[in-house]
Amino acid sequence: MSLLRQLLLSVTLAILVILVGATVFSIGSARQYLDAQLQAQSDSTATSLALTLSQPSNQDPTVRELLISVLFDSGQFQVVEFLDPTGRILIRREIGDGQAEQVNAPGWFSHLLPLQRHEAQRQVTNGWSQLGVVRLQANDAYAREALWTSTERIVALTVGAGILWGLFVSLLMRWLRRSLHDDVMARVRALADSGGQADLPPVRHPVIAELEEVSQAIVRTHEQVRATVSEREARIESLQLELNQDPVTGLANRKYFMNELRRVLELPANQDGSSGHVMLFRQCDLQAVNQSMSRAVVDQWLRNVGQLVLELLRARVGRQAWLARLNGSDFAFVLPMMPGPVAVRIAKAVADMLQAQRIQLGQAGLCRWRMVLTDYEPTEDMVDVLARLDEALMRAESAGSNEVEYLPSQDLRRDAGRMGGEQAWRGLLRNALDEGWFSLSMQRDESAVAGTDCMMGTLMLQEPSASEPLSGYLFMPPAVRLGMSGACDAQAISLGLNWLSTHPGDLTLRMSLASILQDDFCAEIATRLTGRPDQSACMIVELDSYGLVSYRTQIIKFAGMLRDHGVRLGLRRFAEQPEALLYLHELKPDYVRISGALMSAQADSPGARRLLEAVLETARDIGAKVDLETARG
Repeated sequence: MSLLRQLLLSVTLAILVILVGATVFSIGSARQYLDAQLQAQSDSTATSLALTLSQPSNQDPTVRELLISVLFDSGQFQVVEFLDPTGRILIRREIGDGQAEQVNAPGWFSHLLPLQRHEAQRQVTNGWSQLGVVRLQANDAYAREALWTSTERIVALTVGAGILWGLFVSLLMRWLRRSLHDDVMARVRALADSGGQADLPPVRHPVIAELEEVSQAIVRTHEQVRATVSEREARIESLQLELNQDPVTGLANRKYFMNELRRVLELPANQDGSSGHVMLFRQCDLQAVNQSMSRAVVDQWLRNVGQLVLELLRARVGRQAWLARLNGSDFAFVLPMMPGPVAVRIAKAVADMLQAQRIQLGQAGLCRWRMVLTDYEPTEDMVDVLARLDEALMRAESAGSNEVEYLPSQDLRRDAGRMGGEQAWRGLLRNALDEGWFSLSMQRDESAVAGTDCMMGTLMLQEPSASEPLSGYLFMPPAVRLGMSGACDAQAISLGLNWLSTHPGDLTLRMSLASILQDDFCAEIATRLTGRPDQSACMIVELDSYGLVSYRTQIIKFAGMLRDHGVRLGLRRFAEQPEALLYLHELKPDYVRISGALMSAQADSPGARRLLEAVLETARDIGAKVDLETARG
């Protein structure tokens, strides 16, 4: 029971007690008054009758009886008697049971509130002699009727007052409840629902001092809650930024990227879900950059690169575009609802900007970016999308290209059973090495530096259960990551030697930089070349210019071993690494491949022409040929 209800109930009980007590006292007072009136009436009438009968003219028995009868007939007395001095009744008049007048007072009321028996007697004398005694008993029927009528009125007044009080209490309760609801409950509920952010409803009953104080307390609480909520939201926003933001660049972090990618993939096609693209780019030389520059400079450079790419995306895609830093060297973004041609153009613009922001690494040249792009379909598994990005990144790292590696989902569907994770690749490559599933695919080398019978060999992997073989372009990236590229390149050397033993002409093979950097690879190749001088003399091994610039010692050592066995050397992708010009005299390759398209694009500047002239002059000095037309870098 509420406190207000208890208060009103206690007040009601008190008023009820007061009304009942007032009623009882009023009825009791009325009864006492009537008793006194009846007694006084009896006394005065008895005195008057005695004086009347004492008159000499009224002492006749007939006159005396007549006077008594007249008094009795007035109905005010129950009994009228005249007794002689000895006590003998001479005249008696009495109202019998059948003669009593009917009254409205019920019997229980007369029994509950009885009136006293009012009698009076006086002596009748004649001078000094006593003639008799007059005795009267008042008739209380009229008094009981008056008492009952008075009681009815008092009870009716009390009940009416109680009913009015009840109605007043009911209206008061309803008004108080409405006041409490409007000025307290409604404002507190609004405070709870809005969390202190929305304005409170106005006070509707300002005349109540208690409610006004409560309203002021609610207003103060609302202000405190609003301040607390604002502080909490600021804290939550700060925590969300810390949770979803990279601390160095201010870009989104890996968690945000994964959540957003999962969100767009889970959208059904009929609910704003459609195909899109994901781009990832990696700074391959971040460790070397950190070693050559201070941490603050590198962090500022990464921030600048991130902001430039983000501004480009917002200019091309819209303000909703974002860029995430997945780890130290990897960045990625999602292009939802973006068709392939548009996504490729955006990726190309990002790649051009990244190439323009490369920094110098001393004699090793400019740092390298590797950029990959893939598509996705609605409701596609996120693991498949990430696997394609990983696969494309392995290809880009193995190829060493500065272009965007675009790997659509359909390009991998035919190899879905063979291109799972690293464990699947490890098992496939191990079985291929143990079971001899490798072979060479031969294509004629049409470059200007190749001979008339020169073939280009590409390593292939043919599973017995697969309908089509895998080219080295597909399996060498995971082999590099798993540290198995050296064994694969060694198989290519063996297969090339075997092919040369049965075919005339020359054979060109390309060696992976990761294989050359392995400790035992040089010795392994030397063992396989030993004892086969005729085949070694017909073999050409092409090396990457980046390896010569970045790992000069290892490349020169490997090249020296090949020359000791009669193997000729080629150098490819020279235009992408012009710093290799400094080491041509140490490597002494038999030919140098330069992308003709790239050189022609640079030939408009005097510096590019002087560089080309320096390359040609150095090549003539060391006896090397120069291929300016081959664009297979």
